[in-house]
Amino acid sequence: MLKHRTPHPAFSYLIYLGCAIAFCTIPFGSATGRNLFYVSSYIAFIAVCLYPRYYFSNARNLLLPALMFSVGMGTILWMHHFKQPGEYINIYRSYMSTGKLQLATAFILLIALNERLCVQRLLIVVALATGLAVNGYSLYQGLRLNIPRVELNFDRATVAAYLMTAIDLVMMQAILMLRTRYRLALYIAAFLLSFSALVLTGTRAAMLVYPVAICLSLLATKQLVSRKHKLALVASVPLLLVACGLVFKPQIEERIQAFETDMRLMDQPQTENSIISRLSMQTLAWHTGSQAPWGQSAEQRGEEIRAMVAQQPRLSGVMPYINVHLHNELLETYSLKGIWGVLLLLALYVSLFFSSFRPQRNALLLSVSASLFVYGLSDVIFFSTEGTVIFCLALIAAVLSVPKQPPVQEPTP
Repeated sequence: MLKHRTPHPAFSYLIYLGCAIAFCTIPFGSATGRNLFYVSSYIAFIAVCLYPRYYFSNARNLLLPALMFSVGMGTILWMHHFKQPGEYINIYRSYMSTGKLQLATAFILLIALNERLCVQRLLIVVALATGLAVNGYSLYQGLRLNIPRVELNFDRATVAAYLMTAIDLVMMQAILMLRTRYRLALYIAAFLLSFSALVLTGTRAAMLVYPVAICLSLLATKQLVSRKHKLALVASVPLLLVACGLVFKPQIEERIQAFETDMRLMDQPQTENSIISRLSMQTLAWHTGSQAPWGQSAEQRGEEIRAMVAQQPRLSGVMPYINVHLHNELLETYSLKGIWGVLLLLALYVSLFFSSFRPQRNALLLSVSASLFVYGLSDVIFFSTEGTVIFCLALIAAVLSVPKQPPVQEPTP
């Protein structure tokens, strides 16, 4: 018989324990963390099945999990319909993995949105420990091992930067949640540490997005910090950026020079150029998506891209990425899943931003959602397994970072 009463706290403890271990270990390339995240989602699914009335009684708390579930299920259905062995198999495998992670996230989000237990202390400990470990490891790789662009234990510096952004945003909010007179000083020190680590990844988008996300989070924060201190912290961000710029001047100048070189060589499509490659990818993503508005296979998209490049050689910068992704979340989705895929993804973005203000303001959810959206303008976060799971964990942490009122329960007969 299905239960209508309040779920046993053991469900929550087990779910969040798995999420905490995943959050701590995935940044270091551990497959165990991802497996534990799935285990947490299985426990969440069991809890929802045993106590459906508890978790479905508040309709407002269903929107975000339902949209996350829809995006993940849409990805899996698309993959099953079009998947075939060959040159593009890695595209299908990547989307299969991220789609399953989104389904898992949906059930854990449903638990978190209806959580009645106070888990802020656990959140603070996990966020601070993970943030210190990840940023410390990044500084070790960059300053001690002299790695040109820090990658943590991954194969791309950009993936490391995206993960570090999500982790650092959670860490920074956790510092504001501390009950100590030194938290503002700790906040400034943590910003210097985290931004320095991001600079060492050499990812220009992260250097721009992270400070803006921090300011956005500060301005949206209520109760944790006074208006006077809030404005002082926001005003100090430019000064802290200047300080980091002076310390890491060679690394920043190198990335600026690379950008200037790419801009100068934009009229030479045969030259390796990250800027013109992204513009070419986005142009072709729009054209291929428009030719198949209800979705298509990766193979069909690849053939269309090859035909267009043959007619317009200036778009040849897309060719190294034809069997990966097209470096824009919305346009990549449009080129493969068509209109319905874009509508689901946009609905998820809107729901994330809406949930940042209703039923109560959630500064961490706002900053993580904004980072997820902006990074998606120049890359595809939901293509990377590690990027997807860390951002999903950051969203779960954001939901748990603010106290919530439990749903109204009917009396047990």
